[in-house]
Amino acid sequence: MNAPVTNINIIGEEFADNPWPALKALREQGPVVWHKGYQRWLITTDRDIRKVALNSDRFTVEGTVVEDLFGADAFIAMDDRARHNDFRGVWAESFRPQAMASLRGDVAEIIAELIKPVAEKFHSGEAVNISLALCRPLPTMVIALMMGVPRERLADIVQWSDALAGGSTSYVDEASKQQIIENREQAKTALADYMLELLKQRRQSPGSDLISLIAREAATKKFPDQQIVQNLRQLLFAGNETTAKWLDHIFLTYGQYTDARREITADRSLIRGANEEVMRWQGVVGTLPRKVRGGAIVVAGVELGDGDDVSCVLASGNRDAARYQNPDEFDLHRIASPNLGFGVGMHNCLGANLARLEAEMVVNALFDVIPDYEISAAYHYSSLPLRGPAPVTIARV
Repeated sequence: MNAPVTNINIIGEEFADNPWPALKALREQGPVVWHKGYQRWLITTDRDIRKVALNSDRFTVEGTVVEDLFGADAFIAMDDRARHNDFRGVWAESFRPQAMASLRGDVAEIIAELIKPVAEKFHSGEAVNISLALCRPLPTMVIALMMGVPRERLADIVQWSDALAGGSTSYVDEASKQQIIENREQAKTALADYMLELLKQRRQSPGSDLISLIAREAATKKFPDQQIVQNLRQLLFAGNETTAKWLDHIFLTYGQYTDARREITADRSLIRGANEEVMRWQGVVGTLPRKVRGGAIVVAGVELGDGDDVSCVLASGNRDAARYQNPDEFDLHRIASPNLGFGVGMHNCLGANLARLEAEMVVNALFDVIPDYEISAAYHYSSLPLRGPAPVTIARV
């Protein structure tokens, strides 16, 4: 079967604001499309994205941009299941729903601290950039709390995180690209150095935080510190960057859909499902890189060659009409169906339950003090691989 070919710039700035028509056109071309410019296969449908993501034997994350960003020894970048589980398994219990229940009090305190000045400005008639005041600091403060990072280092964590994400989410001219790469490498090194410092401290004086867990875990003692540090760096970055962008999407959506917001404020039981619908409708992680290994393989009638690069376009799969009725509509009452927003397979998001807890609690808390608002300033979207709107600025209606 001859594969359809495209050259559409799906990570371009002009595409970020409204990628959905182009992604629909891609799906209509076929579930597997060759991108001539990127020299990689695009997997466009929910069904085939799941097939690829679940087949870690034949579609590897190793040797992709994930490895470049986090390091080859970060569990998100390895397909050796035993080694992957050695690292991820240390923290798995800490992110289960039961563990999240014990975290609610701490999260509530952080939210209350952040929302107080937001509410004061709002009620005094000021417009408030909640991306900066709420969506960005909340997940950073929560994951830092879990890891035992002191408050006085939070500004450094945010700065390093922004630099790590910059290369995949910012639109810049050619002259600025080299600086972005340099900033990213400097941030990777600085964050790794700081994680190593904390790791050594916890070995001397362990506590109940996530760094202490991995410091005393028998399964990881066979690994060099550099490998452990790569996993700590991954955990800290992933624990704040994606959640912050999801919160931006959530509050922007509820600011745009007035009737839905008012229905949610009247019935708070709708929040969790509504947040999930935002994740489906306006997801954060738009593409999932993979590479074929172990020989050629056929996907949806198209033969992919050994070593070929592949992108599972999660943003496309989440708008697939074969899975969702009226997929381009934001439907507050959509019947629950697991979407691709938190990934699928062995590398699904470890912190999904934490992100859901933070999102549910912060929406509840904001609606308690600001039940009615409008979006009051222009915003822009970052690139499809890690997509979010900013700044989300709210004001009185």
